[in-house]
Amino acid sequence: MYTQHQKRQKTYGGRQTPVTDSYEFFPGVTRVEYRPGASAEDSLCFRHYNPSERVHGRTMEEWFRPAVSYWHAFSYQGLDRYGMPAFIRPWDEAPNSLEACKRRVRAAFEFFSKLGVRYWTVFDRDLTPEGYTLEESFQQLDEVIDLVQELQQRTGIKPLWFGCNLFSHPRSYGESHAHQRWYANGAATNPDAHVAAYAAAQCKKAFDIAMKLGAENFLLWGAREGYHNPMVADLPREMRNYAKFLKIVADYKDKHGFRGNLLIRPGPHRESRFYNSEHRYESEDCDTFGRYDYDAMSTLCLLKHHGLERQFKLHVYPGRDHLFASAMGYLGCIEYESYHEEYFGDFRYNGETTVMMKNFIDQASVSSTDSEYDEFQGGIQPGGVSLALRPRRESHDFRDLFLMYVQSLDTLAKGLKTAVRLTSEGHFSRHLQQRYSGYQSGIGARLASGEASLEECDEFVKRHGEPNPPSARLEHWNSVFRYYNEH
Repeated sequence: MYTQHQKRQKTYGGRQTPVTDSYEFFPGVTRVEYRPGASAEDSLCFRHYNPSERVHGRTMEEWFRPAVSYWHAFSYQGLDRYGMPAFIRPWDEAPNSLEACKRRVRAAFEFFSKLGVRYWTVFDRDLTPEGYTLEESFQQLDEVIDLVQELQQRTGIKPLWFGCNLFSHPRSYGESHAHQRWYANGAATNPDAHVAAYAAAQCKKAFDIAMKLGAENFLLWGAREGYHNPMVADLPREMRNYAKFLKIVADYKDKHGFRGNLLIRPGPHRESRFYNSEHRYESEDCDTFGRYDYDAMSTLCLLKHHGLERQFKLHVYPGRDHLFASAMGYLGCIEYESYHEEYFGDFRYNGETTVMMKNFIDQASVSSTDSEYDEFQGGIQPGGVSLALRPRRESHDFRDLFLMYVQSLDTLAKGLKTAVRLTSEGHFSRHLQQRYSGYQSGIGARLASGEASLEECDEFVKRHGEPNPPSARLEHWNSVFRYYNEH
């Protein structure tokens, strides 16, 4: 939605960068190449990531299916809570004008092509601002989508997922309609049925665009589907309404034969470390505290309770949610997201990526006799790894933007190679087999099969006395893991 200030920006057409099909947003940057022997100063190249290299039966590109997050790479302007936008991008002149939206799309596709990725991820509201009415919003979106479709046909790049933004709510219509916040109390769970219907109409349009662009998945992120205060919220009603909303989305998918996954993104918490249970809450990004899909387990509980577990998979972050979603057979997509203070420095070599890639390998190797969740398994396809990377405020050169994604893809590749060594040499698999060997026979086998009773266990303990469990030897295995990750 254009504010009065944004309308004034639209009149500055003469100052905007003229953009044609031949215009180059990233001059001097050619397609990033794989050069493992490059010198230390030659940073704009891949040292580990080679898309066509086959590793453990698949190419690296097939393992990762990497995608660039459109908002993080091209809409984020270096803004934080203490300062104004720090980036001056050639596509951000009059940033909310329709022409600027088209420039941003052209810049993005040039970036995708030079980086050498085949996928991107985007929400509907990332592409165009909202109009005064829903109809105007759709008209603006259609105009940009026509350009997107043209660029996709030219490059072969398509969305890994297309999402519906039902959480960005501030709207300013001028003095007569001051700051209406339609999604402040949620979209599907909003107490106003008109708002919920509006959200459904927006979702229908986004789904139509996803199918038009050939998106491989469709994402719903209930960032505001929750309550602020239980005294003024009907929780059972809101959870039912949320489930009904998800069901009509699933029905629309089936009606139109969409073959990709429907994804739900739990949140808003993220784990600050892979081996740390502490959570970092995004109070500055999301002011809804009682999320109904707080994490992977609560989201799966909601889906199963309402009979929707076969319709959706989860879009998660590396860490606990990723491991739970994978173990339960609901892994749809993984998102790597960086913050200014992290910039991949916190976890580039701490093993998180290696654990994630080992899980990919283990999941791809699951046989029907090994997993009761096999009907949901099959690896991460048609999902992938969404790279949602925001550069530091002081890193404003366009090469810094490229380097973030080059480094992240190298991190994934290094993690994959390490995970393959871990798997093939079998140290951890043998340890796990030995550690749980008590469940292979006797009382352990009966417990695992569900045949044992409380009385049987009581008799077993009376006969065999107190247990004497062996040490987990976690320090030793941390050392082994570190050795693989560092060599």
